[in-house]
Formats: sequence, C-alpha cells, structure tokens
Amino acid sequence: MGGSGGGVGDVPFVGRRAELALLRDRLAAAVRNEPAVVQVEGPPGIGKTALVDRFLAEATEITDAGPGGRAPRVLRVSGDESETLLPYGVVEQLARVAGPAGAPLTVADDLATPDGVPLDDPVTVGTRILRVFDVLGRDGPLILVIDDAHWADLPSLRALIFALRRMVADQLLALVVTRDDAVPLLPGGLRRLVTGHRGTVLRLAGLGEDELRDLAALLGVEGAGPTVRAARTLREATGGSPLHARALLEEFPARRWTGREPLPAPRSFRVLVAERCRGAAPATLALVEAAAVLGSGAELAAAARLGGVADPLAALDEAVKLDLLVPGDVGDRWPVSFPHPLVRAAVHDGLGPARRAALHLAAARLAEAEGDAIGVLRHRVAAAAGPDAALAADLADLARQEAEKHAWPAAAAHLVQAARLDPDRARGQERLLGGVNWMLLTGDVAQAQTFAAEVGAFPPGPLRDSVLGFLARAHGDPVAAEGLLRSAWERCRAADGRAGVAPEVAATIALQNAVHRYGRLDGAGTVEWSRRALSLAGPGTPGHQAARTYLAYGLGYTGAVEEAYAAVGGAVERPGEPAFSWLQPRSARGLLRLVDDDLDGARDDLGSAAAGAFALGVASTASYCFAYLARAEYFAGAWDDAVVHAERAAALAAEADLDFTVAMALAVAALVPAARGDHDTAAALLRDATRPHDYERSIASVGLARARLADADGDAGGVLAALEPLRDLPYRDAVDEPGFWAWHDLYAEALVALGRVEEADAFLVPHERRAADRDRGAPIARLARARGRVEAAAGRPEAAEAAFDRALEAMDRVALPFERARVELAAGAFHRRAGRRRRAVDLLESARRGFVALGAQPYRERCDRELAASGLHPADRDERYRAGLTSHELVVARLAAAGRSNREVAAELVVSVKTIEFHLRNVFHKLGVASRRELPGRLAALDAG
Repeated sequence: MGGSGGGVGDVPFVGRRAELALLRDRLAAAVRNEPAVVQVEGPPGIGKTALVDRFLAEATEITDAGPGGRAPRVLRVSGDESETLLPYGVVEQLARVAGPAGAPLTVADDLATPDGVPLDDPVTVGTRILRVFDVLGRDGPLILVIDDAHWADLPSLRALIFALRRMVADQLLALVVTRDDAVPLLPGGLRRLVTGHRGTVLRLAGLGEDELRDLAALLGVEGAGPTVRAARTLREATGGSPLHARALLEEFPARRWTGREPLPAPRSFRVLVAERCRGAAPATLALVEAAAVLGSGAELAAAARLGGVADPLAALDEAVKLDLLVPGDVGDRWPVSFPHPLVRAAVHDGLGPARRAALHLAAARLAEAEGDAIGVLRHRVAAAAGPDAALAADLADLARQEAEKHAWPAAAAHLVQAARLDPDRARGQERLLGGVNWMLLTGDVAQAQTFAAEVGAFPPGPLRDSVLGFLARAHGDPVAAEGLLRSAWERCRAADGRAGVAPEVAATIALQNAVHRYGRLDGAGTVEWSRRALSLAGPGTPGHQAARTYLAYGLGYTGAVEEAYAAVGGAVERPGEPAFSWLQPRSARGLLRLVDDDLDGARDDLGSAAAGAFALGVASTASYCFAYLARAEYFAGAWDDAVVHAERAAALAAEADLDFTVAMALAVAALVPAARGDHDTAAALLRDATRPHDYERSIASVGLARARLADADGDAGGVLAALEPLRDLPYRDAVDEPGFWAWHDLYAEALVALGRVEEADAFLVPHERRAADRDRGAPIARLARARGRVEAAAGRPEAAEAAFDRALEAMDRVALPFERARVELAAGAFHRRAGRRRRAVDLLESARRGFVALGAQPYRERCDRELAASGLHPADRDERYRAGLTSHELVVARLAAAGRSNREVAAELVVSVKTIEFHLRNVFHKLGVASRRELPGRLAALDAG
C-alpha cells in the first residue's frame, strides 16, 4: 500500500525501512539460489499485511537487478478462521493460484488411496507441492506468502513445511504471516524452519512517533501532523498500531490534534467500524453481516441469500465505498472478503448474540441444502449459546466418521469441539482425552501438548494418565512416563467390572506401557506388556498388530529369536488388507533380520515398510524404518544410500516432533559421516541428538555413534567416555544381546589402547560366550577382532593369531564390507609386527581396497601407515578425496550416471529439481567433466581407487 486515501482497512504506508530492507535482502538471497523463509509476526492491526503488500509491490524492481532480471511470481494463500478444520484447504488455494500453466495440484485425486479412501498425508502432498514449485520456478523466482498462518489447516502447514525444508538451491522466498500470540500453536517444524540457518523471524512493533506524524500528514491532518506531544499520546493510546491510529486520527477533527488540550480517550476500533455500518443502506448492512457470518472469501450469491439481499451488486458497491468489503476476482464464485480481519471481527462481534446465532443457524440450513455437513456443524457451533448435548453428539459422530477415513487432524479437532459443548462434564473430559489421544497416535505431539495443562487438571483416571504418559514418552522423559503409564494401568484394573473403561482403552494403555519398556531396553517388560495388550486388542486391529510388533522386539531383546519371528507372521502383505496389518510387523521382521545378519532380507523388509509408511504419512513409523534401513545399508556397504535414508529418517522424526524417535534417527545419520572422516557433520548431528534425560534406547544409539566417531578420530579415551553410559544402563537385555548394539568390541579395543589389557580380557568373556551361543557371524567376528588385540597386547601371539583367524572365518559368513576391512586392518597390523610381511601386506591391501570403496578415509589412512611401515608406499589413486565430493553429491552423481533425469533423481531423494541441478554443477566442477556422458567413467575410476 502507498499514498493516502482509503478507509478503515486501507492505511497509508509509512516507515518500516529496516523491515523492508530485510525482506529485500532475503529476496536477493533467494535470487542467488539461497531459499529463505521469513516469519512476519505481530499483534492484529500492527501492519503485517501492509508490509507484505508494499514489499510485493516493490519486488519486481528488486529482482530486476538480479540474474536475468526476471520478476518473481507470487503465490499467495491464506488461512481462514472458518476453515481451520478443512484438511488441505490452504493447499487447494495454492493449486488455484498456481494456475493451469503451473501444473496445479489435483487435491481430490492426490489424497486418495486406490480404493478411494481419503488420506491424511502431509508427506505425500508436500512432495507434490515440491514438484509444483519446480515447474513454476523454471520461469523465475517464486515468492510464497501464507497470510494468517495461525488459521491455516494443520495438514496444509505440514505439507508446506515438508516442501520448504527440501528446497536447498531454489529461487524461493516464503513469507509466513501470523499473529504473535498464536506462534506457540504453530507446528514445531515451522518454528525450527524459521529459526534455522535459512529462516528469519521478523517481529513488527508499533510505529514510532515520527512515523505517526508522517501518517497524520498523509491523512491530511492540519499542518505537518500532530505535535510531538500529541504524537506521543497517540503512540501510547494505540501502541503504534497503524490501523488503530488511522481510525483515531479520522475520528477527531484536526484542531484537536494541533491544539494544546489533552486528547480524548479513543473509542474502540469496533465502535468505529459500527459507525460506518450505521451509515450503510439496510441491504448493504445485511450483505456485510452475512459475509461476516460466512467468513472471508464467501460467495457473493451465498451472502446475498443469507442476508436476503435482492440486488447484491448495488449493495456490494456501497460496501466497497464504505471500506467494509473487498470484491475478489470475477469468476464462478464472485468471492467477497474484508479489507482487514479486524473489520470482519468488528462486524461479527457487533451483531449481538441473538442476531449472530440466527444468522449462523440460517447459514447452517444453506450449508445443509448444499450437502456441506462440516459447514452445517461449523455454523451450529458458532450459533451455540452454551452447552448443547445434541450438537456435541453430532460432532462426535462426525469425528468418528473422519477417523474411519484416516482424516485424523479433523477428527481430533471435532472431538475436542464436542468436548467443549458437552453439558456432561465427565463425558466432555472423556471426549477431550479421546481427541488428544488421536493427536498423539498420529504423531501430532505439538498440538497435543497444548492441552497438557488442561488434561493435567482432570481427575486422575486411566485415559488421562495414559495421555500424559504418552506425552512424557514422546518428549523423552522416561521417569515421568513410567509413573503415569503405570498409574493408568492400575486405575484401569481398579475399574474392572465398572463402566467407563472400554477394552480398546485398556489395550491402548497396555500397548503404551509396552512401547515405554521397549524404549527402556527392558526385554522382559516389553514382552509382558505386549502380551497384555494382545489379550485386550481385537484381532486384526491396528492395536493388535502393534502389540505383536513390540512383542517381537521384546522377544528379540531377550534372545528368543524363533518366538520373535513367529510373532510377526503377519508381515506378509495380503491382497485387500489395510496397510496397518503388515507395516509394523514387517518393520519388526526387518530389525530381526538385521540382527541376524540377513542384510538383504532386512533391507527388503525395512525398505518396503518405510515406503508404505511414507506413502500413508505415518511419520513415526516411516522415520523408524528409514533409520534402520540406513543402518542395514551402513553394514552392507551401501553408504550413499544410507546417507539418503538416514537423512530422511531424521527429517521425518523432526516433522513428527517425536523426541522418542529423533535421537535414534540422528545417531544413525551420524554413522557414515563419522566413518568417512567428516567429523563436523557427525558431531553436529550428535549434538542435536543429545538430550539431558532420555530413554535408554536413545542413550545407547547416541553413545554408540559417539564411540564410532571417536574411533574414526583415533581417540580411545573418547570411545570409553561415549560408551560408559551403556555400561550403566539398568536393563541389559538389548544392550548386551549380540546384534542390537555393536559396542563391546569398541570398548574392549579402547581399553587395550589405554593399556588396560586385563580389564579388556575380563570384559570380553561373557559377550564372546553369548555371541557363540547365538551363533551370529558379525558379533563373533567383531569380538574375535577385539580378542586378537587383547591377546597381542598381552604377549600371547599364538592366541592372537587364532583370534584373528576366527574373525576372518566368521566374516566369510556375512557380507559386511566395512567390518571385514576393519578385521583385515587389525590382523594385517598384527602380522606386520610379528614379522610376517607377505601375509600383512595381503591383508592390508585388501583392507585398503575396502575402505577406499566406502570412502572411509580415516581407516584408509591407517592402512597406508601400516603399509608404509611394511616398506610399501601405495600411490594415492583414490581420486575421491582430491575431488572432495560430499556424500550427497556422490548419490546424485551415481543416479545421474545411471541414466536418471534430474526430475527422477529429485523424486528419488525427495528434494527439488533445482537442488539436484545445484549438486550436479558441483559434481561436474569437482570431477572436471562437462556432461553426464562422462560421469560413468569418472565414477568407475573413483570406485576403483
């Protein structure tokens, strides 16, 4: 906005130089392929929209100086208070503003399974938004504006966040406009995005005194504006709000501003809007009031029907002149909106309870005639004068229908509304608990957390304690979760035979206890609670399948592998069965196969389960499966794939706000960078993974990853420090079961390196015995390698040679390239010191080839030192290090070399096409190639070392 004139919602633009400069800077960065996200926040009326409008008006001029001089395309969408429960309402707006040339999203089709059941899947929708941005971005920079983000529906926000997080080298600036008092209610993923390295929070304060004087001058107040004293009074009265200041400046005559007498107290903004309404013709006022009831963007015809307006165009003309309504683009819908949300609020609030209720009930009848069931209930809720049992029951019925369609956010929100309207206090609390429980079961921890204080004030009860325990577990607080989940079960048992505790509630509480024990690495406890859940959950239900899954985990922890496999017999997909019937059991079978060294089977199971959960938008399950898939790929030597899948696991865990999962995912993501010598990347991931008090599963995951980083750095003391917490864990089932966490060999070797040989000897014995009993090749090989080092350090060369031979023989049973190369390095170093040069060289050269193929630079350098000590100085033919390709660049290069297009590679890695182009430019520069045709040969040379 600029200049003067206009009405209540049209404020001349003054000041904001620093804020505009910041937005220009972020747009300039976006033009340089550095995407940025700016959150513009402040109280209502402070000028957020005016700032964005002025910036957009200048945007063409700003980008003319950029590369190519192409003006940006603006994609502007907005949340609406009346549509917060409409899943993907904002995404549908994006589809419309993208236009036919932009290959818009076809939301109705894209959110359906093959059998036509709608999906609540922000991940899939976010991936499609990414493709839309790619198409539109071909013609120049993009500016995405999300107005009133606090009113945007949650699925749309999550989908947009998912897309924005994956834009690395794109010409895109996203502006998220929100009220400051609503910021805590926004998704955690958005908060992390705007506070990260590509984000900025722009908080708008009120205008200063000089700016208010400029505003007065633009409005024609006599002289150059009010006196300094008057401007100060105005600032104090309005807080510098441009909207309120304009209303007050127009309310009082100029002489009152230029005189010496004190300014009178300003009347409220609502009264000023009401005065404008009183000056309108009856038909105009009826149209404005109807539009306020229907909500911003209502169809003109619908508003006219609701208001009983015979000539809507004439009424609209007058409403526009009075600055009460703004017409939208002429089209099929003829939408009308308000110049500012506060104008609509003032009209709606000024209707009075009786008039407002009557109009909402009439709007409900119109919605019923159009078959809009959700609209009917929305207006009935707005018309409610107090508790309404029938309306609460209808909302609860709608929530159940939405849950059956997997529309979980809308289902939870409607159940919460039902709770608010239920005259029966106990039933209302039960419904609120049910809605919050749905939020938690679908991973919406951030939204559920907003009800924590209210739920905590409820009388203790099974579901209340279960919900609070679930929240504590999700936030990685095992002590609080322990007491609450135990209490939930005890209260559930105490209520046996009485009404109020349904079997599904009891099953949920038992299952939550099982998940809690699993996180604590308590195998026996996990088995016990899983069996309780199985006895309560109906066969074929999601709860039953989840209980079988955790039963398998618990049995695996305790070494009962055959029983564990039997528990996940439902891992095979059958035609016509819902995905939940096989997803979790298959993920458990994948972990069991990983522990059993069946890496091919593990990768098949975990890959299909990850893809299935990812497609369904079940972020927690997808994150878990991608993390363990990455771990399987790490052991299998597919390190480039491991990098991609570990990163996806960490991103999905962060999107779900599940601390219970995110630490484990980040720890797995650190494995490859640590082994490749990328210390900074691995250390940063582990810093993010560390929590002051966390579950034992997270402690074990992070501790092992820290130990592997210290081992790559050659820091034996660091290895011991990282693994010491694992020695102190109260439950030993999983942490000492061979195959779950491979830490015992690292701990023993670190003891040897620090001269604590006898301690290492004693430490290894029980673990060697257990590995032999389980007959698992990888643990036997690792522990035999450590045993060889112990025996060599103790001066027992025959025993050391026998141990290294056992390690090599065990490695012949499994395909673990990195572990084999580590055994060969240790054995080669031993033989060199024993004077067996030929044997040493053979082992060391084989180890070196393995490390080179993986890109494990620190370990390759150790091989080179050992070979040099043997009198050999291998030519450094490993061009990978001189080229300096990152793990991401290697992945992109290999997919491109395999003939994939940029778009296909982007789809594979779930990033934008511009990001792939960015990586390929770096690859071409580092490898000295000019085209994709040269990539296969250059990559073959890298792999040959």
